Amino acid sequence: MGKLLVGVLATVFLVLGLVAVGLSTSLIGGGTPSVQAQRDIPAAYMPLYRAAADSCPGLPWSVLAAIGKVESNHGRSTAPGVTSGANFAGAAGPMQIGIGGKAGNTFAGYAVDADGGGADVYNAADAVFTAANYLCRNGAARGADVARAVFAYNHADWYVSKVLAVASGYAATQGLPPGAPAEEVAAAAVQFAYTQLGHPYRWGATGEEGFYDCSGLVMQAYRAGGQQIPRTSRDQWFSGARVWNVGDMQPGDLVFYAYNLTDPSTIHHVGIYIGAGNMIDAPNRNATVRITPFLRGDFIGAVRPTAA
Repeated sequence: MGKLLVGVLATVFLVLGLVAVGLSTSLIGGGTPSVQAQRDIPAAYMPLYRAAADSCPGLPWSVLAAIGKVESNHGRSTAPGVTSGANFAGAAGPMQIGIGGKAGNTFAGYAVDADGGGADVYNAADAVFTAANYLCRNGAARGADVARAVFAYNHADWYVSKVLAVASGYAATQGLPPGAPAEEVAAAAVQFAYTQLGHPYRWGATGEEGFYDCSGLVMQAYRAGGQQIPRTSRDQWFSGARVWNVGDMQPGDLVFYAYNLTDPSTIHHVGIYIGAGNMIDAPNRNATVRITPFLRGDFIGAVRPTAA
């Protein structure tokens, strides 16, 4: 396991580097496992999923774990190809990565030798880190398009929906009680938003079946922090104190966009600032919940919900 330990140490330095540019360490890996995750994921797999996700900032560990669940029940499946050979499509190992046939030899192109014993598709550490590498290089890096990365893993819409549904259960949090310290409320809101990366957009949705619109995501994020804020983006504009200088913005601040920059009644979009010039938002029906730069031409201002 020597090489795996080296990788974990490298992740620590990466996390410190992200903190230096303003990202919260609570974002890395996608948050604390839920009770459901702790019960369902074998003890040997949990640290693998989290360390492998940390090797690709923007990839929630819960999504990686959900793929492991769907593909082999975290290595517990007795189906062909999980522990030896390959399935009908040529996929193998606990993460069911292609080694030939219809699935192609994906493992050869993305293989990671996580434990120093030689890359082995049947080895849990190698398989999980290789799957993370594949997702990272196909859209998950910096949370750019996690849903697209999952679709690349298995080209089926039902597969993406199933993986994201499992991931939501693995990363779900009970939230903070009302009246928690402001910094904890903001951190919980950002962490919640991070766990929703890759979820699809639906106008008017607040998390039902995994769908969100922009203000629905913001409302549920702050609910996870124990704070109730209004449902719509225009009402959310009045839900805290204005942050007049963008240089003073902090993770958890809400960023707003309007058709007329002198008229808040024309606000049409909201996101959650996460630091380093980026926000998490649910943009539109053509894109999933994502990380993207917050500063653009229709930016009207920012609000801190935790401030009076």
